[in-house]
Amino acid sequence: MRAAWTAGGAAILAVVLTASLGGCSWRQASNGAGARTQISQQTLAEIRVVVKEIEREVAAFVPPDLVTGEVESTSGSLTGCSPGAASWGSHTALPVSRPPAFRELADDLREHWSRAGDFDVELTEGSTGEPRLILRSPVLGNYYVEMIEEFLQVASFSTCFAYDAERDGYDWEIGAE
Repeated sequence: MRAAWTAGGAAILAVVLTASLGGCSWRQASNGAGARTQISQQTLAEIRVVVKEIEREVAAFVPPDLVTGEVESTSGSLTGCSPGAASWGSHTALPVSRPPAFRELADDLREHWSRAGDFDVELTEGSTGEPRLILRSPVLGNYYVEMIEEFLQVASFSTCFAYDAERDGYDWEIGAE
């Protein structure tokens, strides 16, 4: 009787876990050096929606009095991150009258952003000493916030996902969108 309950309980647990995780399943792959890479089983279409949402959410923390417009990229590019897997790169750029206070922006994201618990937010410097925010999440990807000329750019690189060219589109098709 206990074996029947255990098997039944395991089946119920599997159904509950599958339902709660939805389409966001994961597998691991080795990068050849022994390190493991988490690979999402989401499609490129699903990844693109999440990446763009996060770009917009981060950009919304820039003080409105600094923003003079918005330039959002609908295109992006794929970069290999593991055999059979890719990362989606994109960006949103805000024309600003002057650079925001990056320390305040980092503090606001940590304290008020609904996804703050999913990210490690680091204030750092670029190669020429300019301030840069790096937002890292093992599940949601990496985002870089920095000034590029008169634009505040939120550049994104999704988490590694299982890329299927037939399902997601071929590189040359994606680049032409």
